[in-house]
Amino acid sequence: MRPSPEITKRYKQKICEIAKAFDRFCCDHDLRYFGIGGTAIGALRHKGIIPWDDDIDFVMPRPDYERFLELSSEMSPQYEVITHRNTPDYHLTMAKMCDANTSYISSFRQHVILGAFIDIFPMDGCPGSTKEEREKFFYNYMEMRHDGEAIGNWYTLRDFLGCTYHRDGRGMWRQIRSHVYHILNKKNDIFTKCDEILMANPFDTAEFVAYFSTWRSAKIISPKEWFEDYYYAPFEDFQIRLPKGIHQYLTQLFGDYMTPPPPEMIKDDDHGFSYMNLDRRVSWHEARKEYKSKK
Repeated sequence: MRPSPEITKRYKQKICEIAKAFDRFCCDHDLRYFGIGGTAIGALRHKGIIPWDDDIDFVMPRPDYERFLELSSEMSPQYEVITHRNTPDYHLTMAKMCDANTSYISSFRQHVILGAFIDIFPMDGCPGSTKEEREKFFYNYMEMRHDGEAIGNWYTLRDFLGCTYHRDGRGMWRQIRSHVYHILNKKNDIFTKCDEILMANPFDTAEFVAYFSTWRSAKIISPKEWFEDYYYAPFEDFQIRLPKGIHQYLTQLFGDYMTPPPPEMIKDDDHGFSYMNLDRRVSWHEARKEYKSKK
């Protein structure tokens, strides 16, 4: 579903308010965090959210991320922090800080109701004495993580028949496993294992680090020294932290990140949401009923 320009503007205002609250919370509790990816490009190139983007992404070194999760119950009731640990139907390995007075569903295959949100990724050490060893670890982990995300979905017979028609054996296997894991109530076991694997590589003693919850390219692996300090950069009507090595990091990932893509290459990024209500929190079933009534 694609939102109207008015809804998009309101949504961006919502997530900026969440980001401000997140920054205040981190300052109050002495927690490290950094703007990253498109959020960092937006800060440096546009002084805010990239005009055709619609999200805000932060990373936290693992020790700060874990402490943030522990302290999140102290937040204003206006906000909630969602993870696979406190929300069984949530199917990702990073956290989302949500506005608890709004409703957001990325896909009805996931039986979880969120709010307008910012993404918060843990950053961990990446083991390996050579580039090849680090990349091997990265891609092995990615395969496990993708399996966990697929298992978190609720698939229909139509989905399975689609895989059968296209002879997608891997897709069929993931859907069968998803149903088995749901029946056995074991769907978060893979994510628990993912956490254990990453936490075995402490951020503070690592030479190279990465946030493994999103990127599919090993170019995300970076020297830790790029993330050992920060500065504040303008972002919309407030400021966010950027790592001191943000130029090297973004250049490694995107090349000339300060030059916008040509107009024909720009695609609005609405992240494929299925339902949004910026005025109140509804249940998943209420959202599904409203969605069906409008089709």
